[in-house]
Amino acid sequence: MESLSRRHPSFLYIGIAALGLLVFSGLGTAFIRASGPTYDEPVHLAAGYTDIVDGRYRLNARDHPPFGEMWASLPLLGMRLRSFRQSADWLRGRDQYNYADLFLYRNDIPADQLLNTARTWSLITWGALLALGLAEWSSRLWGASGAAWAMLFFAFSPPLISNASLVTTDMPAAALYFATFWVLSRRPRKTAVWAAAGAAMGLALASKFSMPVLPLAVLVCLLSERKLRAESPSRRSWLLMGAVALFIVAAVYRFRYLPLYFDGLAATSRRINEGRSSFLWGSYSTTGSLLYFPLALLIKTPLPALAFAALGLALWLGAPDAEGLWRVFPAFAYFIPALFSKTQIGYRHILPVYPFLVLWAAHGGTWLWRRARPWRAAAAAMAVWLIIGVLRVSPYQLAYFNELAGGPAGGYRFLADSNLDWGQDLKALAAELRRLGNPPVLLAYFGVGDPSYYGIHYLPMGVVTNVDSSRRRGDTPLDYPWRYVAVSETNLQGVYYVDKKAFSWLKDLKPIARPGWSMFLYDLKGRPEAQKKLAAMLGLRRR
Repeated sequence: MESLSRRHPSFLYIGIAALGLLVFSGLGTAFIRASGPTYDEPVHLAAGYTDIVDGRYRLNARDHPPFGEMWASLPLLGMRLRSFRQSADWLRGRDQYNYADLFLYRNDIPADQLLNTARTWSLITWGALLALGLAEWSSRLWGASGAAWAMLFFAFSPPLISNASLVTTDMPAAALYFATFWVLSRRPRKTAVWAAAGAAMGLALASKFSMPVLPLAVLVCLLSERKLRAESPSRRSWLLMGAVALFIVAAVYRFRYLPLYFDGLAATSRRINEGRSSFLWGSYSTTGSLLYFPLALLIKTPLPALAFAALGLALWLGAPDAEGLWRVFPAFAYFIPALFSKTQIGYRHILPVYPFLVLWAAHGGTWLWRRARPWRAAAAAMAVWLIIGVLRVSPYQLAYFNELAGGPAGGYRFLADSNLDWGQDLKALAAELRRLGNPPVLLAYFGVGDPSYYGIHYLPMGVVTNVDSSRRRGDTPLDYPWRYVAVSETNLQGVYYVDKKAFSWLKDLKPIARPGWSMFLYDLKGRPEAQKKLAAMLGLRRR
């Protein structure tokens, strides 16, 4: 196979990439079908669509650059959608979550079809970019076996699968961050390479406001490489790359709206410095913790992938070279600043690290596979462990936790919010309630989905949402003889409540089901003390 790789490298790595993408897309599609909208998806979808057809960047512009949102919305252009331009939510220009709710749930296309079309497009396109880049880079360094190992860790990466399957800005930024370094890792670097790197950099900058770290990381890599190789700097090529990046950012904003980019950067900087409520292993903070992202990385990543990645990193550290800078430094350049962020609500904020972990793991896997037979057997056993561990949590990839956390059943003890519970499991809850005869439920939901759309009969209780509460009244009277209570994990931990222990009394009860692993469903029949506590839940306050 290695000799064939040298003769037909393009044929081999493209074929291996296609196989990896097929598995990746299959797992992502299962996740898409099983999941309702996550907290920010309706806003991203509505913003992307209106940015394209209206061209004024009216929604979400100070929270996120528009490219990732616009890209996800491209397949919607072929649908006959209502714009709701005369709605009060649009005319006021302030209630973007309410407008997004209108756009998703009151359109002429069913909400599931609307959202999942954009999700599938995002999954396939960003997945293809990552698959091709990882396979080519690994093949170039370690041959066909390197590409195969890279695709194994890529195809069975729950963080990449779940985030690629959502309409957010996290995966576009992560994929384009990786693509910039992948392009620049090739030598010799002709003009087309510098231009392509500038284009990837510009699109990354136009996808997420955390991306200004990208040009700085590229500059450090270039300067370090020049020093290690004792080469003279190519300032003209660097200027070309920078000029292309700036042009791309300006073009995404239609040039005339480019000041919005800098307004968004400033607003994002202020929000990050203000902090936000977060939960970490029983502790609460609004200023962040140095342990948050290391722990999230440790328990949200499959252990075999971590082990192989650690081996691959150690191999490079044992014999560092200039080429390896491009696959090692970018991960640290993004990860280390994240440690000091005051906004820690999900490991997705370190998602750009994951493609580089895949590269490190591919290096480790290739090295081990080329050792003696016992080492090859160990590598094969680790690969089987990886596959089984990931398949066991499918289709609920967002809820994946490895064995250190006790799997998806134990993850709620360590993390909350978009690490596990992003409001995506109304479908899973509805399916569980149907098995019980579809009884009404007291619902303490964290998210923006519409429970009624999924056939849930409910009364809201301590709901945490950005959608106007008048749109989520439920359809069951308060004096109904309540038996079932469903609580989102983020609310169970009290992350956004003033009283963090508001639902602690439920933690002593065993749930009858864990729909999607992010929700807890309780049966209070025969529990008079628990029944008495329900009245207090109706007056919960948010912080």
